[in-house]
Amino acid sequence: MKSLLILLFLSAFPTHMDAQSLRVKRKYYKTYEGEMPTYNVLLGTEIVEIPTCKIALSLTKDSVFFQLGQLKFNNSFQLEKTGIPDEICIIVLRENSDIPERFILNTKEKSILRKGISPQPDVMLTKVKKSR
Repeated sequence: MKSLLILLFLSAFPTHMDAQSLRVKRKYYKTYEGEMPTYNVLLGTEIVEIPTCKIALSLTKDSVFFQLGQLKFNNSFQLEKTGIPDEICIIVLRENSDIPERFILNTKEKSILRKGISPQPDVMLTKVKKSR
């Protein structure tokens, strides 16, 4: 009986440690920018064309500052693992919305993919280089 309890404890411990070790390294706390292409939305019986708009995302240690066209917001974020080792999913809750923003940080390419909320297309954001 003791060995069963010890085995159960030891098997639960590594998964708990693994969940807390998911972090974004300091070198990825940067500003990323991209542009959402034009897309169409069906409103009632009318098709409306949404023009291109600029997207900017600043990732800090404990929050995300996000700008989509004229819309600006900031909030804390949660991290999730994806099936790919070089990717981390960043989930940001928005005020007055039940739909979270989802970003996928690719640590190898140093870019972020914004998963568009339907019917918005996905947008690739690249790291902004500092000007001298």
